[in-house]
Amino acid sequence: MTLVLKRARSYRARTRPYELRINGSRRRAFEEVRDAVSSARIAKQECPFALITVADRVTGILVAELVP
Repeated sequence: MTLVLKRARSYRARTRPYELRINGSRRRAFEEVRDAVSSARIAKQECPFALITVADRVTGILVAELVP
């Protein structure tokens, strides 16, 4: 049964490989990097002093970081 759950998680990570992080906490996952970056820009307008990043969900490597 746990094998099925692990497959479901890895499938989700592949279908939505980018995530938006605000101050280090994960907020949302996206299929396209441009959607994640545009959502990050909107979040930066709402919280100008927050650390907004877009990361690869599989590896955890930062793809983009928005600075004030």
